[in-house]
Amino acid sequence: MVTLGSARGRMIRLRHIVTLGVCSLALAQWFGAPPARALAGGQGAIITGNPAPTPEQIHALILRAIENQHRNDRAMAEFERTEHVIIHKGENGEIISDVTERILPSGTGTMKLPMVENGVPVTPEAYRGELEGAIVALDLAMHPNERYKDDLAKFEKRSRNRSDLVDETANAFRVTWAGRETRTDWAGARPPRTLVKLLLDPDPNFKPVTRFAASFQHAHATLWVDEAQSQFARLEGDITSDIVFVGGVAGKVYHGGHFVVEHEEVAPGIWLPTLYIYNVDGRKFLFAFGIHERTEVARYRRIGPPSQAIETIRNEWNRLSAASSSGNTPGAK
Repeated sequence: MVTLGSARGRMIRLRHIVTLGVCSLALAQWFGAPPARALAGGQGAIITGNPAPTPEQIHALILRAIENQHRNDRAMAEFERTEHVIIHKGENGEIISDVTERILPSGTGTMKLPMVENGVPVTPEAYRGELEGAIVALDLAMHPNERYKDDLAKFEKRSRNRSDLVDETANAFRVTWAGRETRTDWAGARPPRTLVKLLLDPDPNFKPVTRFAASFQHAHATLWVDEAQSQFARLEGDITSDIVFVGGVAGKVYHGGHFVVEHEEVAPGIWLPTLYIYNVDGRKFLFAFGIHERTEVARYRRIGPPSQAIETIRNEWNRLSAASSSGNTPGAK
């Protein structure tokens, strides 16, 4: 039986395999669905009256959006957020986990502070303990030991690899203009807006230089772009052929997988992920796995690098501790 921890660990690894396209052409952390398939988020009418841009203009729009994506990725390291993660047994099966977590940047990635697990809020005492652990971790970022330095070097390498992959995706697909479409965001929290709609098909002439980039050859995509801000807004994707590793010995991601990513503006000029949907099955060595997960992201707040974030978290811990001493014990915010 797959445990929650192992499933979520595979989820993280699969984001590098089947969703890193979003890092460059939509994200977060991607390929889109065929145009006939309407999925979560609502689909409006295609607007045909506006003149289509030239191929050169489309290419320039994508390059601007990729540059903005790099800026978004860098900004992500200074934003906290809340993630509501629902894991299903099968695409439409029963819920096996429902967790809400507060995500804090740590300098070498993120820290996850549980807030609600399967409908039960964490206790105020447990949450204060989580905040105390976050303070210790942020202090370590400011006064790093050798292990932290090693972790930082690995994090920076992953960030460089991600950035390179974002750039590489610009050459991995043939882009077809599909018009402008009026859409709402998945939650219906914003007024409808008109987005550029592009179809992405693998370019047979693309020569991937990494195993992650090779996964681009196994997906077709629909991408929506905010034309005015040159930002990726939504990506829907299907895996159209099996993705194999080490000739299939190490594992395989089966064709038929599907994923969705949406971005929204969370600060002036900064667009970050607000929705991930993954329905992917495969095999790692001899063991089958399935990842059927929906993540809703909200409450973005710029918290800054560790030297600034630690003061915010320490003040929050002090406030909750004082409330506890006075008999007023609020839980996770």
